[in-house]
Amino acid sequence: MTSLRQRLLLWILLPLLLLIVAGAYVSYQRAVESANQAYDRSLYLAARTLAEEIRLDQGRVQVDVLRAAGYLFENHIGSRLYYKIQDADGRLLAGDPEVPSPRATPQEVHYFSLVDFEDGLLRNQPVRLASLRHVLVDASTAAGQAPHTQLITVRVAETLEARQQLIQHILRDTLAIQGFLLAVAVALVWWGIHLAMRPLEAFRLRLAARDESDFSAISTQANARELLPLIDTLNGYLQRLGRLIDIRKRFLDNAAHQLRTPLAILKTQLALAERDTLGESAHAAVSAAARTTDNAVHLTEQLLAMTRAEHAPELETAQPIDLVGMAREVTQSLWQRAHDAQQDLGFESALQRSYVQGNPLLVQEAMRNLVDNALVHAGPNIQVTVRVGNGWVEVEDSGSGIAAHHQAHVFERFYRADTAATRGSGLGLAIVQEIARQHGIQLQLTSPCIGGHGTRIRMQWPTKESGAAVSPA
Repeated sequence: MTSLRQRLLLWILLPLLLLIVAGAYVSYQRAVESANQAYDRSLYLAARTLAEEIRLDQGRVQVDVLRAAGYLFENHIGSRLYYKIQDADGRLLAGDPEVPSPRATPQEVHYFSLVDFEDGLLRNQPVRLASLRHVLVDASTAAGQAPHTQLITVRVAETLEARQQLIQHILRDTLAIQGFLLAVAVALVWWGIHLAMRPLEAFRLRLAARDESDFSAISTQANARELLPLIDTLNGYLQRLGRLIDIRKRFLDNAAHQLRTPLAILKTQLALAERDTLGESAHAAVSAAARTTDNAVHLTEQLLAMTRAEHAPELETAQPIDLVGMAREVTQSLWQRAHDAQQDLGFESALQRSYVQGNPLLVQEAMRNLVDNALVHAGPNIQVTVRVGNGWVEVEDSGSGIAAHHQAHVFERFYRADTAATRGSGLGLAIVQEIARQHGIQLQLTSPCIGGHGTRIRMQWPTKESGAAVSPA
């Protein structure tokens, strides 16, 4: 995915590059045209010099070849010149017969003379050709008689070495200049975009620095005009999001109260019904209904806890938590239940305090679910120990343990390794995992852990060098 800066650079530099390339091409073509005109003038002068060395005497054409050839060799360094002189009938008068003949009579006047230029081949080598039509006047014509004239054609061919060297020089200079301009343009455009993007980067940093629970409107002061529509849209979104989160929070609180109240009343009514004198079958039915109600109450509490854990980043913020005090409080709140079930629930810690960052309600919920999971699935006559260390808390039981093929799934929702347990909802460890994920807590599951049996689950708060993970030990 391309960034906004990359798109701006692309849409600015690509047309600029095309314009520079087009400008370089036009400049190069004009320079080449100017060079060709200069060399064509030199070629015309060579043809003109040859024509001036030709005489018509008593009807015969005379050519001073030595003088003509000397000019050609003296004044054209870097290229080779060839010539051919023909009469009006095309007969060769002097020069190289392989020099190509004119294709047609020239139609334009160049340099005040009837001369034409074209490209051709001489011995499979590209050459530039100049064809000059020259009228000879017989110098021996007697006075009073009409002068005798004859039309000849002087054809001069020049190889292209000098032209190509000049064109290459022009091309190098043109590319160097245009490349320098392009580099300067790229640097200026990049720097301009960098400066123009600073308000957007500053706005991003301001948003990143806001507290996650801050849904107040974003100030439009000290912002670029182009950002104002975006800020207005974000303010509208933040307002709607704040209302939605507030509604959801009130819904969770109301749902917790509305669901617990009728279930508690139903449980009380069933307890009163059990005290009345009922038949054996009615008593069993009421007892079964009471257990079902207990399971419904527990499942409702677990579902509410899972919902609260999933939306915790929207509802609460982190604060210091004393793991020692919280773990002792959770252990005390569940001790009577463990005692009634003939289970030994204890607490151990060598520390007076152990502080971590987190959401107190959620961390307490995770601890309760760990202890509750051990009490439900470990069975009667077992020991459950809650321990706290430096940045960690663990729950260990002396039960039969969790089979290896179950360990990879016990943190999944509604997964129950012990299907015989009547009270388990399959959500306890899933709630623990969700809370751990939000706090960056590492969960470590060890089973067996005591002489071939037992289960230990530890919640380890991360340090600066470690991250969150969930893995069986």
